[in-house]
Amino acid sequence: MTLQQLQGSFLDDYNRLEAYANEIRENNPCSDVVINLSKDVMAEGKRRFLRMYICFNAMKLGFRQGLRPFIGLDGIFLKGHCKGQLLVAVAQDCQNHFYPLAYTVVDKKNTLTWIWFLELLKHSLNPKGGTSLLKAVRTILPLSNHRFCLRHIEANWSKRIKILVEMKQYLWWSAWSTYEEDFKDQLKNLSELSVDAAKELLRYPLQNWCRSYFDTLCKNQMVDNNFTESFNSWILEARGKPILKMLEDIRIKVMNRLREKEEEARTWGGEFSPNCMKLYAAYLKVANLCTVHFNGETGYEVSEGDDRHRVNLVEKKYTCRSWQLTGIPCPHAIRALKYKREDLMTEISWWHSNKAYPMTYMAKLMLVRGEKFWKVLPEHAMDPPPLAKTVGRPKVKRNREKDEANKRQGDWAASRRGTKMTCNICGELDHNSRTCKVGAEGNIEDVSCSAPQPTQEGEDESEFVFMPTPRVPRHQTEPFGDGSEH
Repeated sequence: MTLQQLQGSFLDDYNRLEAYANEIRENNPCSDVVINLSKDVMAEGKRRFLRMYICFNAMKLGFRQGLRPFIGLDGIFLKGHCKGQLLVAVAQDCQNHFYPLAYTVVDKKNTLTWIWFLELLKHSLNPKGGTSLLKAVRTILPLSNHRFCLRHIEANWSKRIKILVEMKQYLWWSAWSTYEEDFKDQLKNLSELSVDAAKELLRYPLQNWCRSYFDTLCKNQMVDNNFTESFNSWILEARGKPILKMLEDIRIKVMNRLREKEEEARTWGGEFSPNCMKLYAAYLKVANLCTVHFNGETGYEVSEGDDRHRVNLVEKKYTCRSWQLTGIPCPHAIRALKYKREDLMTEISWWHSNKAYPMTYMAKLMLVRGEKFWKVLPEHAMDPPPLAKTVGRPKVKRNREKDEANKRQGDWAASRRGTKMTCNICGELDHNSRTCKVGAEGNIEDVSCSAPQPTQEGEDESEFVFMPTPRVPRHQTEPFGDGSEH
């Protein structure tokens, strides 16, 4: 049995596409399903597929009822016989899991298709308040705040300037800074390594990539687009199938996901999400090391080592801004609240509660019948988009950036190119544990283990992957993870 017989002819799929859209509208009322035909061939009396948009009513309700007003946008290539791209809008729940809002199949990603997608998305969600994407956002949603993905900024930045590993560290530390003074310190450290690199970085508007300048409405401090990349990986297999089979696979995966996440909420043991409480517990440990001074009215001075922050619990103003960004009290606010003997749990944002999460996944996708029940009419027939002929063998994998993680043995890991491996017994170079003389002699007491050492200056650069984390005090050796799902 051929692959075409298993998955269906891609030509027949377009003839049944209108019937499939009607089936979704009939069984999922208030869902938005739009098929756009090419105007060029309609003038000739023909019908040719151009674009298709889908936003289920259950996803709209979940976003309005329980999700922070934060949406990630991305475009991904389709790998089937008839090429194209899938534009997606993905939200994020309080567990930092991705939440598929809407998606559209287009011929290519440009300003026109992004505007078409965002106009429909705006209509679906009814909000109250790349270069092509940026123009589209400014055109359709001029009052919205938008962010760039720092991974893409890093990739473009590295192409223009020769970047060292230490410079990339300062890039991420600058982005993670929650207040302006800390950002300027990190930028100064970067300038000492390369003035050109710092100037090139400042070409990007600070409010689009640095936490110090983010708005605090959405209670989300993400600086990358990892959660949309997680969605892209989630539908990887479906992207290589004919359009009808692909859309059905995505619909079924979304339907199952809503049920699974609702069941997950029943396992919570507290009032707030496990991800929230993990970060709160880490902040609480830091707060216990802080000292507080009260001015007798509304102000508190909270000292953490050499740093001192001002906390105003009445006006809810804090110099570190971490509480405002996340909705979770920062160590300085926790210390002031404990001094005032306030209930700390009441100060955590509702978005992280065990009430918001179930409301997100309360609405369900309604069932869709099989193809024999669809009303396929002759006037619904349409031609597929024209096939784009490419030279050479079809590409299966995209080209990765120099510092992007590669997949080895089923796990994602940073490249080892440019690193020197060391013995995990004695920590010395030029041999491993099997040939280690210290291990052979049995004298391994009080010998510290060593991680791979970076190369010396002038040799190939080491490659690392830096993952974004919430801002933590400098004396902490390891940042606390955001816990994005992959």
